[in-house]
Amino acid sequence: MENCSRKPTRKSSKRKAIKKIYKRIQQKRIQRKKIHKRRQKRISLFTAFAIVLLFAGGALAITSIRIGFLLIVRPSEVLWVNHLLPEWAKIKDVDLDLPQSRKQIENAIYHQGQIAGKVLPLAKTTDQSFLLPIFQKRPNCQSDCQKIVELRAYNRSKRTGETPEKYYEMVARLAIDGPEESFVIAPLVNITNETQGANIALPLSQIESFRGNNLPPGKWFYLQGQHNSGNHSVTYGHIIYYNPKRKHLKVMQPWSSPSGDLPKWQQVTGDKIKELVVNQTVGFEPRVRVYQAKYFNSIRNPIRLRSITLKPPTFKDRGYQKALLIARKGLWTPAFKWLQFIQKQHKGKISADSIAQIDLIRLHSELSTKQANINWASPSQQIQVYLIDGRWEKALQVFEKSPSNSKEIVSLLKADRGRLWDRVKAALQVNPNRPQVQTWGALILAAKFGDSRAKSWLTTQKRLNKSNLARLEILLARLEDGTE
Repeated sequence: MENCSRKPTRKSSKRKAIKKIYKRIQQKRIQRKKIHKRRQKRISLFTAFAIVLLFAGGALAITSIRIGFLLIVRPSEVLWVNHLLPEWAKIKDVDLDLPQSRKQIENAIYHQGQIAGKVLPLAKTTDQSFLLPIFQKRPNCQSDCQKIVELRAYNRSKRTGETPEKYYEMVARLAIDGPEESFVIAPLVNITNETQGANIALPLSQIESFRGNNLPPGKWFYLQGQHNSGNHSVTYGHIIYYNPKRKHLKVMQPWSSPSGDLPKWQQVTGDKIKELVVNQTVGFEPRVRVYQAKYFNSIRNPIRLRSITLKPPTFKDRGYQKALLIARKGLWTPAFKWLQFIQKQHKGKISADSIAQIDLIRLHSELSTKQANINWASPSQQIQVYLIDGRWEKALQVFEKSPSNSKEIVSLLKADRGRLWDRVKAALQVNPNRPQVQTWGALILAAKFGDSRAKSWLTTQKRLNKSNLARLEILLARLEDGTE
């Protein structure tokens, strides 16, 4: 009996011992896995760190090579580095080493075959700091025979001499080329029969500083020139920025205005800092470019100009996207009214970028509405401004009241290079059941291609009722009279 009672005790002790051994093995496996994971994590972090160092080293090497090249070829372009270096390590340039009086500066420029222009202040007065435009004579020219080829920034020097003259040292310089002709006349190309210009730089003959409050930090200037293209005289130029902290000059943005307006800073989006506005309106077609000053992580040039565009839509709402669609096709006022309604629905949820898009559309709508509110002597002009502003019914009423001006109205519709037709298509895309818009679509097609084309197109649209069809038949008959 005693032996029988001992056997189970030995078995149980063996089982316990086996379990303990198994547990230890499992624990060791778990520990090994943990150690392996830690090692893998360390290797991954080390690899990532090595890749970052590799890219940073490559970027630093490229930057160093570029700066080294400029130090040899054009040392004046890297003088901004001086503000980061101790006195003993500062870069010396032959042109900038010796401070000069204004008379000496002008004489040196004259001996180089160039002309020193009128200085503009970079501080409160030109006695402390100034911008000097350098002109050069243009060969074989009849008017505006001087063009700006360089801008130089000068600061007052501590040097004193026997004479009471003030001395200055050049701290920055910028070579100037005008914008290409193709860029200058681009706003005309889509509106008129103007052909694409050549890729030649146009001369710049004037420079002025921007004045006013709430401009972005630094000093802002615009260069200006004039170019005749067909029947249009286009004003164009460059926006120039001077960073007084880094002593750096930069061309920020070329600009072009077929309306002849100069660029200006004005509050468009409601931000404290104003936006740069360039009017590119051609005839009755409103077009405005608006640039916001945005800050970037750059030592030399922390500010850049970013254009407000309508692509892509910055708010995920179907109505918002449709409103931007018709705005891009030129229906500014209907788009703005729609967006005002959307803003009320989503109050506080619309981002700053979306508000900027809405304000750009508002700016165009203001121009469109202003010209549509004028009583034009010519019925064709009145119809045109009404169609541009999306006043379809009013445009039809003018046509109906002007039977003797059918020829003039036919000429208007024939001359359309797609701007009016794009508005018709966009309006019907967002709302196909609009008889007044369908009527204008048929009239445009009839003026360009004949009645059969207009009636064929109408079969693809939602059907007009009897009264609208009767109205259209009368207007189509008027168009036929105008083509005779």
